[in-house]
Parts: sequence; structure tokens; C-alpha cells
Amino acid sequence: MTIAVTGPFASGKSAFVGMLGDLGAHTASADRIVHDLLRWDREAIDEIGERFGEEVLGEEGVDRKALGRVVFGDPEKLTELEDILHPLVHDETDRLISFCCCEVFVVEIPLLFEAGRGEDFDHTVAVVVPEERQRAWASERGVDGATLRAIEARQLPPEEKANRADVVVENDGDLDRLKEKAEEFWARISGEKSSEGGDEEGA
Repeated sequence: MTIAVTGPFASGKSAFVGMLGDLGAHTASADRIVHDLLRWDREAIDEIGERFGEEVLGEEGVDRKALGRVVFGDPEKLTELEDILHPLVHDETDRLISFCCCEVFVVEIPLLFEAGRGEDFDHTVAVVVPEERQRAWASERGVDGATLRAIEARQLPPEEKANRADVVVENDGDLDRLKEKAEEFWARISGEKSSEGGDEEGA
């Protein structure tokens, strides 16, 4: 069973994915995949250097801060970067799924619907958060209002993410409450797995 978790920046989706991992899922993150691509993938590193200049390259692959200074605030350059990375993230996600031995694979993809991948998974989950809480959490991470608006401009509105997702998790409480919701979701998908197994045995 494959599950994609999405949501706006600073919504708690990483925490939710981590909780599913604690319950037994194999987990992955598109952001982590991008981090590894920018450090190790020669194809991606060379193409980014050609497109955005040698100044974005560091001692180990792409200097993410230098790259961010070039692309953030420039929608055309940001789109160019996403055109390079999205297919590579897509391929690596599929590779991880193909080698996964766990019954449940969960991947966090912030731009899930924006990248047209919503139909690629058995379930999609949108983690949403009250705006005031999101801005407070973003501030705690050192992300100011202007940067947050730039991030949000790349994404569908939270309401649209929620409308497109199979399941919506409202992160409007503390971590214990989010954990309860993760456990409720896990129980639901575990029930589906059991039902599928029963159908196969009876076939």
C-alpha cells in the first residue's frame, strides 16, 4: 500500500509521516530525496551548474543556499529548477517503492498535486493547520513572512489540497492529538489491508 502525505509549509506533515513510521510504515521524503540529488547525483548537479552558473556549486554537489538565492524570488528560474528535479524525484520515489519490503510505504511530497502525482498512490493525505499556528511554526524555523509567501506561491491553497486528498488531517491540537490521528489513520489502513487479505484468501 502506498500513501503520499502533503500539506502547506510548516503544517506538521513531517511529524505525521514520522508517526506513521513509528507505527510500522516505511517512510521517505521528497525533500530528503532532493537533498541527496543535489549532493550526489552527477546528472542533476551538472545540469543545475549549466543552467544557473558555477556559483551555485559547492565542495559537495550543489550549494543549496547559493541556489536558493538564485531561484527564490524568480518564478521562471524556480520553474526551471523544478523541471530538472521533479522527474528525478519521481523516478527515485518509484525506485524506493519497488524495493520496499514493508506492507505500507509513506512518502511526504509537498508538491504532490502540483506535480500531478495525486493518482499515483493508493491514498493521499493532506495535513492542514490553522494559519496563525503555521506562521508561528514558520517563524520558529527562521522563515520570515516574505519567504513564507514565496513558498506558498508555488503551492495550491491548503483548501485545494484538502479537497483533492482522500484524507484530511487537521493539525489543530498538540503532538499527542496529532499522534492520535496518526493512530486512527493507521488503524483504518490496517483494516483495509486485512480486508484485502481476506478477499484474497477467499478467492
